Formats: sequence, C-alpha cells, structure tokens
Amino acid sequence: MKKSVLLAGVALLMGTMLFAQGSSESSPKSAGGTGAKTKVRVMVWTSSYDQKLGPNNIEQRFEEAYPQYDLEFDKIEYDSLDKQTLLSHNTGNDYDVIMVNHSSLPMFVSGNVVAPMDDIVSNLDMQYYSRKAVDASKFDGHWYGIPFDPDCRILAYNAKIIKELGFEPPKTTDDVLKIAKAGFEKGYYAMAGGLNRSTFCVYDLGGFMLCWGINVYKQDANGKYVCQLNTPEAVDYMHWAQEMYACMPHDGNLDNSTARSWFAQGKVLMLWWTPSQIASVLPKFEHREDCQFSEMPLGPTGVNGSAMGGYMWSIGSGAKNPEGAKAFVSWALQPDMQGQICRGLPADSRAYDYPPYNIPEYDMFRTQIAKAEYPCPLTSVLPQVFDTWNRTYARCMMGEITPEEACQIGYKEVQAVLDTINK
Repeated sequence: MKKSVLLAGVALLMGTMLFAQGSSESSPKSAGGTGAKTKVRVMVWTSSYDQKLGPNNIEQRFEEAYPQYDLEFDKIEYDSLDKQTLLSHNTGNDYDVIMVNHSSLPMFVSGNVVAPMDDIVSNLDMQYYSRKAVDASKFDGHWYGIPFDPDCRILAYNAKIIKELGFEPPKTTDDVLKIAKAGFEKGYYAMAGGLNRSTFCVYDLGGFMLCWGINVYKQDANGKYVCQLNTPEAVDYMHWAQEMYACMPHDGNLDNSTARSWFAQGKVLMLWWTPSQIASVLPKFEHREDCQFSEMPLGPTGVNGSAMGGYMWSIGSGAKNPEGAKAFVSWALQPDMQGQICRGLPADSRAYDYPPYNIPEYDMFRTQIAKAEYPCPLTSVLPQVFDTWNRTYARCMMGEITPEEACQIGYKEVQAVLDTINK
C-alpha cells in the first residue's frame, strides 16, 4: 500500500478526530544529568491503559528510571487504533511509540508509518522469545515491531461434566469430537461462539485447523503467498469442524461474553481459552476445580498448534524522540515489567517468574505459547482474507455447502486476494 493510499484513507477523518500535539524537543540528557526533559509520546489502547499501565504507575516508574524523559500516553479506543496511527503519521504528528495490533503491522510497514527496530531486536535474548512471533514482524530483512502482549489459545474443559459423561480429559481432536457428540445428546453444548466474528474461521473454532498442521495460506520458497485450503488436510479439518459446529449453539451473532458465561455455568463443555479469561471467566465458576486446562488437542498429524494474536511495540517513522522511544521499548520489555504492562501474555518467558504470571493458571499458556504461531503470515491483506474465508466457512458450518465445496470455493477466493500482493 502506498503512502498516497493511506493519505486518502484518512482524509475524511481529519475533521472529526482529535490527537495530541507533538513537539520538537531538545536532545535527551543522560540519566541523572541536567537539562530540559524531552517528551516521549506513546499511543496505547484505552483498555491497556485502564487495566495495566495506569494502575501500575508505568508513567511514573519509567520517568524515575529515565528522568530525562517526560512520558505521555495517548489513550485510543480499540476501533480507532489504526485510524489514529494513520492520521498522526499523515499529518506529521507521528507518535514515538505505537501499540500495534499484529494484523495491522504489514499495512503500516508498506505505508512507511513505522521505523525499523533492528537495534532493539538484536539485544533480545531469543532463547526466551517465540521466534515465530518475533520473525512475523520482519519485512525485507528488517524488524518493524516487537511482540510485547501476545496471546495464544489453550483448551479449557469442564472436568466434572466430562467425567460424568464417562470420558477422560480430551487429548486429541478425535477425543474432542466424541465428547462433543456425547455431551450434545445430554443437553450440553460442545463449544460456543458466533460466526459473525470475521476471525471465527482462524482464531475460534477455526484455530483448531493448526492442529492439522496447516494454515489458511503460507509463503512458499519463492516468496509467493499460497492458499492451503485445497489440501486433503484442510478438507479433513472442515469435516471435523462441521461436526463440531452441529453440537454448538446455532446463533451466528452469539457474543463472546455470553459464550464464556455459559461455559462457567456448565452449559458448555469445552472452550478455546485465552489469557484474559483467567480474570474474567474463571471467577464465575462455582467450583474452581471444575475448569481444567490442557494444550490444544493433538490433530491427525500429531500437531497441537495454537493460534497466536496480540500486540507489538512499534516506533513511528517520524518519531520526534526516537532515542526516547527506544529507551521506553527496551525498558518495557524487561521481564519484570512485561507483567505490569501486557494484558495477554508476556513475550519473554522469563516474565512468568514475576507477578501476575507466576501462578498455576498460566502454566499451560507458558507451555503452549512456545508452539503457537500467527494463523497466517502477516500481510497487508490479512483482514481481507479473514472476511473472505469466513463467509464460506460459515456457510459450511451451517450445512449449506459440503466441506469439499467450502475448500474449493475458499481456495479460489482466498488465492484471488493473495494474488493482489504476489509479486
């Protein structure tokens, strides 16, 4: 995407959106020295600030560690994160540090909105990071983002009800389907989620596709993006998913809050479980021991893949204080600080030794995230792929078309989207 396209895309926003004004500051002084402070402007999701950054006094703690800087957070609602990033860039008011949704990074890279961060990445100890997560932000040999708030999925299940049904905890996708059918006959939903979410086909029920060892698309040795929906594994997965959905509530608009509440109430047997649900759903269980966790189930090819999502730190290409930006990102990536800042999971496995992640409820995530991956390579057309594939995916789940037909249609439609960026 060229910068001119980005300019056109934000032209209508300029009259309605407000943004904090940046300023050209003097060069930062060394820590503990004298001189005027320089401002470091950081754009974050409002929920991240309200839940973590604000309550944990991140602004004050950073300024105590780096007294030469004046840290300023700009809180933006989720639906406006991308718009605000583009608007600030195209009006010459770039943020120094930007909280970027992983799926938006390719658009910002192609539009020259974010700057390379190779020097910061070179200082990371990769033995503690998911290499897949870090390398996903690498474009044309340079890193443009660093994961700081990733997430992944594990499998949660109601151990009490599953035992009452006569089953052991599920270990494979076959186990999951057998439990789903047996539970549905007894009046329980197998899982719950709404087809209205464009990410349902890759992150929710669709996330189990990774247990078949395949992605919706991949990048081949020649750098081309190739859809994988025309494979036997994809068809086999779609048969499994269609049978699973037959045991789920057929409310296409079912929201996640309701689905999770049903799970806590014992109406749903299993759920793809995310880190945020530890705080929001687990307390709703009358008996905590009823909710148990496992890694994602093993698929037919012996894989228990898990879909990764989450956020990255990026630095604005027109940052007024690039040195201050690097200082903040490096400081925020310290293992003890990650737990104070991220809402999902820490990117550095050493952070699991610090609060709030040093409790048993996160142990399974610590194991699973090492095998997790983004469900598709990060490209500028990723959101379009989600929208395109989910329409056909939903038709298959509802039984309007067969898994074979869904894969044929999905392959043709997704490949057409990918061909718009293939060189």
